[in-house]
Amino acid sequence: MDIMLVGGVSPMMRKLSLKLYKEGHKIYVLTGSRNPSNHFEYAFERYDFPYENASVEEVFRSVNPDVTILLGAFDGNLSGEDPKREAIRYAAGLQNILLSWSALEKGRLIYLSSAEVYGSSYQIPVTETIQPVPRGIRPLMLYQGEESCRFYQEKLKKDVVILRLDRLHDVPKDRREAAFGICQSKCLDAFHEGAVSYRRNYKYGLTYMGDAVESIYKLVSCEEHNHGLYHISSSKPYSELQIADAIEENLGKELEKLDNTLEDQRSVILSNERLKEEFGFHIWCEPEETIRKTIQYMKNHSGRFLDSSHPGWDIWHRIYFKTIGFLGALVPYIENLILFIPFFMLNNRATGSQYFSKIDFYLIYVLLFAVVHGQRQATFSALLATAGYLFRQMYNQSGLTVVTDYNTYVWIAEIFIVGLVVGYMKDQLQFMQEEKEQEVEFLSERVTDIGDINDSNLRVKEGLITQVVNYDYSLGTVYDLVEQLEEDQPAQILFHAITLIRNVMDCQDVSLYRINEEKYARLFGYTSAKAASMGFTVHLPDKDALYESFSRQEVYLNRTMDSHYPMMAYCIYDGDKMDMMILLWSIPFERMTIDESNRLTVISKLIQKSVKRSATYLDLLRNERYQKDSPALRAEAFEEVVYTYHEAGHKNLTEYILLQVFSAQMGMEKAGVIIGEILRQTDYIGYRNDGNLYILLTSTDRKGCGFVQKNLEKKGIFTVISEEMGL
Repeated sequence: MDIMLVGGVSPMMRKLSLKLYKEGHKIYVLTGSRNPSNHFEYAFERYDFPYENASVEEVFRSVNPDVTILLGAFDGNLSGEDPKREAIRYAAGLQNILLSWSALEKGRLIYLSSAEVYGSSYQIPVTETIQPVPRGIRPLMLYQGEESCRFYQEKLKKDVVILRLDRLHDVPKDRREAAFGICQSKCLDAFHEGAVSYRRNYKYGLTYMGDAVESIYKLVSCEEHNHGLYHISSSKPYSELQIADAIEENLGKELEKLDNTLEDQRSVILSNERLKEEFGFHIWCEPEETIRKTIQYMKNHSGRFLDSSHPGWDIWHRIYFKTIGFLGALVPYIENLILFIPFFMLNNRATGSQYFSKIDFYLIYVLLFAVVHGQRQATFSALLATAGYLFRQMYNQSGLTVVTDYNTYVWIAEIFIVGLVVGYMKDQLQFMQEEKEQEVEFLSERVTDIGDINDSNLRVKEGLITQVVNYDYSLGTVYDLVEQLEEDQPAQILFHAITLIRNVMDCQDVSLYRINEEKYARLFGYTSAKAASMGFTVHLPDKDALYESFSRQEVYLNRTMDSHYPMMAYCIYDGDKMDMMILLWSIPFERMTIDESNRLTVISKLIQKSVKRSATYLDLLRNERYQKDSPALRAEAFEEVVYTYHEAGHKNLTEYILLQVFSAQMGMEKAGVIIGEILRQTDYIGYRNDGNLYILLTSTDRKGCGFVQKNLEKKGIFTVISEEMGL
């Protein structure tokens, strides 16, 4: 096939070109610049035109490619030195390319974007259905490119494929390549400085560049595809701390690791399920292997990654760099001496010539070096010209006559004045140019900083808007809502409390556990399967992060984004004992603030107040609720409990099993005492209106129920699952 690659020199361009070349395709390159020094090794033909050039249409018509690949996020022309100007030029050029390609009425176009378009943080792998929210000039430029391609895809029904690539890792060949990847740049920092910084709450979906190229080729060579957008990613999260640890392991010396963790969290891992299902995806190289190879390559080719001022060089390298620097400083002087010889000869020849005797070749010589090299070389060339002039005058006159001649000093003054003035002007122009470039660089950095500050301000603004929108759930209003729990029946309070927390905290995944004296937490209720993912029973000392926060009576915040822990949690104490814990699983990272923590704390304490009031009330009615000398509830009290769990089960707030005791060798009254000794503190036993004895197993499925039934059978008590439990 004839394949057109649109982009400048970059690692992706080289890898992709090599792959296509090995597969036997003919490669054409539209470079996007007029720089002929850029090398495209495997290109059959190259076209050095800017993207917005009118000749691009002729290029596409001439090549008539079967597949066109726009490198987009991996275009070597997008250096990032002036993001705003680059974005404007690229947007204009992209429209020209798309128009020129669409006029062919042939072939497929592939646009390479990246995970940069996702400006927010996500707790789970990002699928193609999630709408990007770009933040920053470059992400916005890439997303606009996607939208332009999507227009041709959806409105004009063209064969256009958009590929979003996750963060890539590969072995860099020099300092410039090392700056374009998170793994490579941190390897360079460690190799150059002996230190690397990391942020614990920053995670990336690192993907090997070779794997990405293989996936791109599958889209190039396939006859048809089911979707217009695919994510290319390993879908494996790696934190910056993991990267730093891998670098330290392979560096062979102690590495200074700087923890720069801030509250801002960043986690974007693309999901490759769509691509994997249709084309397959194989990981050939893990980040740890790339880091190992990168460190080894840097050690073997240190000259490509370290400059002459690096303190780690040995004595011979220092001598080498000093020699090179000294010779570099001598080059203009050597050039001056060499060019003096032909000008000296020309001046000697012109002295006796009828036509050239009026030309002052020494003045031309001094002006030439003043214009090219500035004042310093103008001074040196003026000294050489003076020496040459005096030497030539001594051919016909004595030395005393020459040095006392008035015209000699006039000529010397003329040479020095002209040379020094022109050289000074050259130096000033160069200084002004450098100053301008520094100012532009400074202002560009300020624009970048302002953009970052603006993004931060937007996040703060969104947080304040959320607080204003959620003003209905201010602390005073929350107090009024919790006070309504006073009107509930004692058994209903905690189920209503779970719903209240879900609404007030704006979190759809909430669970509540009851904690016994042995620090075992038993699931009481939950609002979703995710909220119950920690299991029916949890031994708190085994959950170090939670237990440590609970021991200090603080709100637990999952700042490391560990998927095995909730995003926020709080433990309610009854005196000095842990009584209940509330787990919130789907709070966004940006809402894990002091304000939200205080709100959860206040809600929990107000709920505790209602629970304690209910417990006190039940203790007062204990003789009326329980059978005499038995843990079994009377019919009226037990029916109330069953009804409460029945309603909670229909609302998917809990799971329970209702067992009917149909046979007991020792009689029902004694059986009730034995059952009370076997059951957990959170389970219930009692009589219903039909006069039969029942057991209510809370937070239990049929599997767990089977274990209880076997234990009861060993005691001579036989049970059957009641069909009235509503499951």
